[in-house]
Amino acid sequence: MDSYGFKLLPPYMTAGLDSVTRYDFIITMRDGVVLDCLKYIPVGTAPLGGWPTVMMCHGYGDSKETLAGFCKAQAQYGYYTMSYSMRGQGHSGGLSNLISTTEMQDLLEVINYAKRDSVNGSNPNNILIMGGSQGGLIPYMAACNGAPVKTIISALAPPNFASSWIENGCIKMTFLWTVSYNSDTARYNSTVSRFPVWVYADTKEKWDSLAYWLPIGRDFMNIAANSRVPMIMEGSWQDKFFNSSGILQAANLMQAPFRMYIGAVMGHGGDQSLTENDWHMQFFNDWFFYWLFNVQNGTMDAPKYQYASTVFPFQNNTWTFIHDSSRVPLTQITTNYRLYLNKNNGLATTISSKPNDKASFDNSIKGNLTMQQAVDAEFTGSSFNSKFKVSSVYFQTAALTSDMKWLGTPKVNLTYSSSAKTFCQYNFQVYEVTPDGKLYFVNRINYTDRDYKKNSKRTQSINGQANAHIFKAGNKIRLVVTNLDRAPSDSAFLSTNPFVLPVLINSTNDIYLGGASYIDLPIRSSSQTSENTQQADAPGNQSGKFTLSQNHPNPFNPSTTIEYSIPRSGYVELKVYDMLGREVATLVNAFQEAGLHIVDFYAGNLASGIYFYRISSGGFQEVKRMILIK
Repeated sequence: MDSYGFKLLPPYMTAGLDSVTRYDFIITMRDGVVLDCLKYIPVGTAPLGGWPTVMMCHGYGDSKETLAGFCKAQAQYGYYTMSYSMRGQGHSGGLSNLISTTEMQDLLEVINYAKRDSVNGSNPNNILIMGGSQGGLIPYMAACNGAPVKTIISALAPPNFASSWIENGCIKMTFLWTVSYNSDTARYNSTVSRFPVWVYADTKEKWDSLAYWLPIGRDFMNIAANSRVPMIMEGSWQDKFFNSSGILQAANLMQAPFRMYIGAVMGHGGDQSLTENDWHMQFFNDWFFYWLFNVQNGTMDAPKYQYASTVFPFQNNTWTFIHDSSRVPLTQITTNYRLYLNKNNGLATTISSKPNDKASFDNSIKGNLTMQQAVDAEFTGSSFNSKFKVSSVYFQTAALTSDMKWLGTPKVNLTYSSSAKTFCQYNFQVYEVTPDGKLYFVNRINYTDRDYKKNSKRTQSINGQANAHIFKAGNKIRLVVTNLDRAPSDSAFLSTNPFVLPVLINSTNDIYLGGASYIDLPIRSSSQTSENTQQADAPGNQSGKFTLSQNHPNPFNPSTTIEYSIPRSGYVELKVYDMLGREVATLVNAFQEAGLHIVDFYAGNLASGIYFYRISSGGFQEVKRMILIK
């Protein structure tokens, strides 16, 4: 279910081998657990220092046999190759601790075996490890704990993966699947065996236990900066297991040489792209020629941050991808684009609702439906449909006047109340809507309050699934809020199951409008330079000049929004003055990146009247007037 698509590394330059020998063997771990291993060794005399050595790690629930064919093919290129079944999986002994420091210590011992096997042709000073999901996480974790290897490729493997499985109080369907395998696939220790029991119990006590125990020994974002191993990190925007925002965060912490890619990566339910696959081959070849063979091919001079954005056309339930890159972290080339949830299904940069206006949807459960029953029914069928009613409310923008490029992690500010006694859930789905009214799913933000008090009013800031997507001019953005997060394009991977498990408690869930609830989409401005984009970027400073827009709404009471663009990074000052020229507010006084910027001004403490706002940046100044009416 979480298999990763390996790619052959470039041939060893002096090799053209067809004859290789397979050896099956065991390695006994520090605690007596025996791991089932294999290796392929080219027939013939190894080069000075040994054959370049490649270790391959499998995804969760797989075994060494999953990678045996790839190991053989790679060995025929002139490599010493090796794989093994992780503990509790395949024919290895022991019990799985679900991708943890336990399995990481095993890998360190396997690495030591490979280094000692130089008598059979391994090169102890030229080892690379590659894998995806579990197979990417364990090497990454080992690198943060001093793994003595040359380089690593880690796919679909954010260092906060355990928390990602249950982020924002939600439980992903893929987590329940992973901890519910039968013994032929994975054999768990006593702690992991409790996880599905706690999920099905669906009580605050058991949720608290899961939230406490799952990250321990698994999340390692706190030591991600410790790695000194050169690494490629890559992920998928549509990952159904882990939020790729963790890869973005980890890349910003890296101290060792690295390159990052997020886009179309096989595994975890992500979309595929033939053009991106072709790009990958050169990406990997350049990296490993550089690190294993010391070929000076310019890979370390290329932009570190590589990504691919989804965009129309949408064909065969899959988006098209367009490649792009940046030399700086993606957070430095984006600006939040705020859209307020308004009455009458409105989604806009302005507020058209009153503070007490609300939108609502029901969570209607009948017949004492349990989570076990819902999972067993795969959330479909006459029985489930008679007991669970899917409900939603939506908010939609006007037609976009230019393309918008979402790049990074969205955030929802939600002010809400519910009639639920303990748990309430809000699932936000982002769609692109074409002029003919067709909806195309883009990505999501999920939130479950698991410590709720009935009818209390609360505000929560919620990070969603990171993404890169180009909304096309003429289309609209729709934000759907629902009690069951199931999108049409999920079906190929999740079938009829939802992305996160729903709450099975009767309630009416309210969303407060009037500026209290909004979504921030990180938008890449076209004023930011692209390395190799093939698509126009998001709205921004198209002219390459300073611009200061008229505030909106105007007149206003008591909040308004001011937008401005700067063509180059620099110090910006934005202040508000009254009719007598007295300063009444400082909205911006900081260094800012080039591009479009949006600032909210709240004037609840000011009297009605005419005010002026002035921007100063890089020798540019401009003043505009606004009117406050109470």
